[in-house]
Amino acid sequence: MKLWSLSVLPLLLTCALSAASQSTDYLPGTLDPTRNIVAQASNSPSGPTLPEEYIWTATAESGAAKGAESADQAPAKSQEFYFRRSFMVEKMPGNATLYVAGPSSVQAYLNGSLVLRASMPPESVFFMRVFTADVTKYLRPGKNVLALEVIPSRVFEPIANTGRVLVSKIVPASRGVLETPLVLTNGLWKGTGSHFTRWYQTDYNDGMWAPVRSVGGMNDQSEFSRVNIDTGLYDWPGYSGVAPFLRLFYLAPQSISRVFKGTSTMRNLSSLVTGEKGATAANEFAIMLSESPTARGDAPSIVLDFGKEVTGWLEFVSSSDKPMVVTVEYGESQEEAEHGAYLGANSVFIPAHGVAHGPQSAFRYAKVRFAGPPEKQRFESIRLNGIYYPVNYAGSFESSDPLLNRIWEVGAYTAHLCMQDAIWDAPKRDRDLFSGDMDVSGDVIDSVFADHYLMENTMARLIGNGPVSRHVNGLAGYSAFWIMELADYDRHVGSTAFLEIMHKRLVELMTFMESDLDENHVFSDQSKSLPFVDWSLNMDGATPEAVMATDFEFYCAFVEGAGLLRHMGDLQTADHFENLAKEMRQAAKANYLNPQTGDFGTRWQTNAMAVYSGLADETQYDAIWSNVLSSIDRPGANSINSTQHYDYNCCAWIGAPPVPYKVLTITPYYNYYVISAMAETGHRAEALKWIREYWGGMISEGATSFWEAYDPSWPKVNFHASLQADGTEGYAVSLAHGWSSGPTAWLMEQILGIEPTAEGFREVTIRPDLAGLTWARGTEPTPQGPIHVNLKSGEEERISLAIPDGVRATVLVPVMSHTSEVTVNGRLTAGKLVEGDQRLAITLASGGFYEIISPQAPARQQHGISGSKE
Repeated sequence: MKLWSLSVLPLLLTCALSAASQSTDYLPGTLDPTRNIVAQASNSPSGPTLPEEYIWTATAESGAAKGAESADQAPAKSQEFYFRRSFMVEKMPGNATLYVAGPSSVQAYLNGSLVLRASMPPESVFFMRVFTADVTKYLRPGKNVLALEVIPSRVFEPIANTGRVLVSKIVPASRGVLETPLVLTNGLWKGTGSHFTRWYQTDYNDGMWAPVRSVGGMNDQSEFSRVNIDTGLYDWPGYSGVAPFLRLFYLAPQSISRVFKGTSTMRNLSSLVTGEKGATAANEFAIMLSESPTARGDAPSIVLDFGKEVTGWLEFVSSSDKPMVVTVEYGESQEEAEHGAYLGANSVFIPAHGVAHGPQSAFRYAKVRFAGPPEKQRFESIRLNGIYYPVNYAGSFESSDPLLNRIWEVGAYTAHLCMQDAIWDAPKRDRDLFSGDMDVSGDVIDSVFADHYLMENTMARLIGNGPVSRHVNGLAGYSAFWIMELADYDRHVGSTAFLEIMHKRLVELMTFMESDLDENHVFSDQSKSLPFVDWSLNMDGATPEAVMATDFEFYCAFVEGAGLLRHMGDLQTADHFENLAKEMRQAAKANYLNPQTGDFGTRWQTNAMAVYSGLADETQYDAIWSNVLSSIDRPGANSINSTQHYDYNCCAWIGAPPVPYKVLTITPYYNYYVISAMAETGHRAEALKWIREYWGGMISEGATSFWEAYDPSWPKVNFHASLQADGTEGYAVSLAHGWSSGPTAWLMEQILGIEPTAEGFREVTIRPDLAGLTWARGTEPTPQGPIHVNLKSGEEERISLAIPDGVRATVLVPVMSHTSEVTVNGRLTAGKLVEGDQRLAITLASGGFYEIISPQAPARQQHGISGSKE
């Protein structure tokens, strides 16, 4: 491809970004359905403001209630809690519906009559479900009393009084219709943990019951969107659970992958795919049931395929004159949707000529069963109501290899899918904040989206308000990764104000981490946390391998943390942790470096982190590559089957029987550190080959986002059922996991070669390496403006750069041995030979456009240089 003119390149990119920012439509063929609608805000992201509040008793037992009616008090029940509220009805409605959510079971009384008794199924993955009842005939003109007996839901972390929340309302309308409530939960209710006789009767005197504690409004609980806490609230009228900074979009199914008609008749099924609105009976989707299904398997069904992993709800818009009930099952794979949906089969009630949603989750496929009644069901549309965090694709990568281009795009989309209420590990499971996952996805977000708000919001929520008294996420290594990501974020963004806010927490965390070292400055898990490295044998738990890798992670964190502290002017603390890092490095080499082989054991993870952290020095690179990392792409290679292990009692490497084979040897998460270590040891071409095989393998199996776990040798038929991670296997394993997006950042760091070396990209090193590619180009966002890199290989190596003002760039140009000059903008320019005289360091002290031409060096594979083997 013809090399872009440097004068035209910025204009082309500016025009492209401008056009994207103005578009409000989804561009077919683009993987990310929100890539061209970032300016759209026509939909209210969080729906209507709901006045109802979550409540609970002020204390576990209401002491005020005791003694007030001691004669009526029955023996206390340990699980049940009781709530009451009187309210007035001035005008009797034609219909009234009671809604209750939060507890695992409820008995509801309206004016002394039992109107609802319901419990959450024990197999439910939800923390909360919505219980409803038609209470029209129980309402009275004037004073009414609603009384609830509830059993708390199972524990979930974000609630201060864990698992104990209640929300309720009575709406003057039929089920599924949003109207102003007649009564709702708020601070005016009374509650107790003690049981009294006649407590639910209208004439019962609750004057001595304590006022309840309000946990906050339904729209205010952003933490509830995590770990599927609020997923079961999908049929609460008006509730979305979407943070105010998120946006919504609509997407019709790409195809219908399976149809089971049974004895039914379906009409205009294709209208669901075309997105044609059912404004008339001639083009609406309709299904006629010849008879009511007698069992779940008898019901007609369809499987909708949205063509890619998405996150949001399945939305039903009814054109029927009567209410309908359908069942929804989501799947990240079609097999999951049809045979084992993670969220199970969920009933959706659709009011006549109304709108209803399934649960919020991530999926590609949705199976819909039409159970009836009525016998004829009509739909204006069944589509995705998607949720997205609005960002621009400020970074880019493109090369002569279409597979690598797709890998970059899938990785970027995977990270974007995880940008929800916070930067989650995954939008299906676990929908939670993890700093280890974020160390990978955060690198992608920094390089592609240049996001500030969600990055800082997530890091602040991960560390908490302090003082720090436990590891981040309860995992020792994840404390290290929190610091590593904070440092990387500072290099990309230079957020001085955020660092000042984090200063105290950073020192507290590093001090707590130091307490986990023994007297020899080796990580020894004094806090008895869980050393987690990877979902691989002996990499999860207090094993020698996990302890070793965690020690290397700690070393990296102390180096990075000391640099942050020095940047903030806390020189004394910085000196302390710099000295500690030096002592840790010496101790780690004394304890973990195998003197016979020159490596750090047989595992990919430990050796990769030794290199990535900087703990290993260049003299160990050849041994680490030859003995360990070079086997990463060999079919059947399994570094777990070692005949040696490190004995911590006698502090020596000794022989041992082979460890039993386990299929999962490494996840995409730690593979990012492996390919980074391969690059650092001078093997970028081999790393590219592994990226094509490993992440490209997922794409060849249909991935539109990268999976939580993968191995190229795993079964291809019903692949999802064979995946394993996080102590589980099968459909629960996530097919969109942020920790798997690493190649997107890697291609920008190692092929384009862009790496910031000072806060806020004030300084950058650009070390381009085509590694066998014919050409590559891309853009990296910086606070000063984008850096553009355009590379082309041929008789001459051409490097075209656009550097913004305020960025000092050091370009490491590949040259033939001992060549000390290259052409920069037509002039011979001298530089400093580095990397064994295979690169020439050129300093670009000011912004501008530069074209660097170097005679093509012969193919080579030396330390620090990767050349073409293709």
